[in-house]
Amino acid sequence: MQTICALVMLVTMIGAQTSSKAQTAPASNQSDSVSVHVSLQKNTYAIGEKPIVVMTVKNISENEVWFSTASYLYRIHLTTKNGEPPKTELYRHMLGDFRPGDGPALLEGPVVGRKIFPDSETAQKYDLAYFYDLSTPGDYSVSMELCDPSSPPNGPERWIKTNIAHFEIKAPTPQTL
Repeated sequence: MQTICALVMLVTMIGAQTSSKAQTAPASNQSDSVSVHVSLQKNTYAIGEKPIVVMTVKNISENEVWFSTASYLYRIHLTTKNGEPPKTELYRHMLGDFRPGDGPALLEGPVVGRKIFPDSETAQKYDLAYFYDLSTPGDYSVSMELCDPSSPPNGPERWIKTNIAHFEIKAPTPQTL
């Protein structure tokens, strides 16, 4: 009888550990280690120009934190009045969305990282045309989420939301052609 009770407790403990590892916590605007902010290099772009969003990460903790550009540690959200524009094949692959007719798995390039010391910040640029089809004129809103560097290594990830930045994509005028 004691063996059965011990076995049931062991299975229950393993099940609890397994389920907690598989969960991802919802995004929040709060973090113990960093604050994040997005901005754009300019407010208006012509179709064909590459809008660059700059994510600034500030270390608000008393310890150094590691910031990595690995694609699984950030998410980019782009919207218009009509919803989300189509994602590029590369971005879909980065998110695990493979579809019939897609090319081979695309590589994201080198992954780099750097330390951010307490009270310091770093910035990373992202070309939005790399992630979304921006061939339609209109008003766009962009925000990002960053996996909190202070998330426990084997626990649920905490995602930090940025502010929302706005920009416009205009059709080329005869002067710009």
